[in-house]
Amino acid sequence: MPKVDVNGINLYYEIHGTGDPLVLIGGFTCDTLFWNSLLPELKKHFKVLIFDNRGAGQSEAPDIPYSIEMMAEDTLALIERLDFKHPHLLGHSMGGCITQ
Repeated sequence: MPKVDVNGINLYYEIHGTGDPLVLIGGFTCDTLFWNSLLPELKKHFKVLIFDNRGAGQSEAPDIPYSIEMMAEDTLALIERLDFKHPHLLGHSMGGCITQ
């Protein structure tokens, strides 16, 4: 179970496949399992990063108010920490707000 410390919390993540980097950002309370139906096809063409946002799944859930800006900073820090160069971003629901 890979986790990495970003912005003072541990985020759970997985990397699948090869190719251009693609980051999938889940919606409110979604964890990495949300992407199970898309992942088999996407990983044929992309190096896919999936992760649990703070407060979801296997990532830490600090007892503080969260914001979209905070989660965007988490996402950017994770991308940089894992050395994903110029990734495509795809967000679902709240993940779309984080992406913007």
